[in-house]
Amino acid sequence: MPVSRDGTDGDGFTGIRLTVESQQGATADEVVAVTPMNDGHYLVRLSPGFFRGIAAGDVIAYDEGAKNAEVVARGGNVAVQVFHSGIPDEAVASLKRRAVGIGGRVDGELETLVVLTFPIEVGFPAIEAVLAELPEEGVEWEYGNVFDEQGEPLSWWEGIA
Repeated sequence: MPVSRDGTDGDGFTGIRLTVESQQGATADEVVAVTPMNDGHYLVRLSPGFFRGIAAGDVIAYDEGAKNAEVVARGGNVAVQVFHSGIPDEAVASLKRRAVGIGGRVDGELETLVVLTFPIEVGFPAIEAVLAELPEEGVEWEYGNVFDEQGEPLSWWEGIA
């Protein structure tokens, strides 16, 4: 994996457990790749696939007991989770190529999930144009760190992009 602008290359990862709650109320832990920092904070190395509110490059404070994280400093990246089922493999491969082609990267992949990270400078219109090329059926995508739990924009990108 090449080194990105924010230093989130593939070396020196450790994992922390963050609790994710489904819309139905079920909970599970997601292991998120981080690097410990000297001040007790962690640098998020790869955008998570399920935990909301953080992206690669963010610095977080980790509450081990609650298995929760709070952003201390934004890294300037947008996380996107693309959930898919029953779409052609070529559609997934094309998504990944187009994302990388505009400056994004693939931070994770499961059988029915692709996690993408984009520098905010790419811009929301370019990100959404890549996602608009996906089939309409069998795909749902969402931003991982753009909206709060009530659906309101977090607006951390204002003044950056």
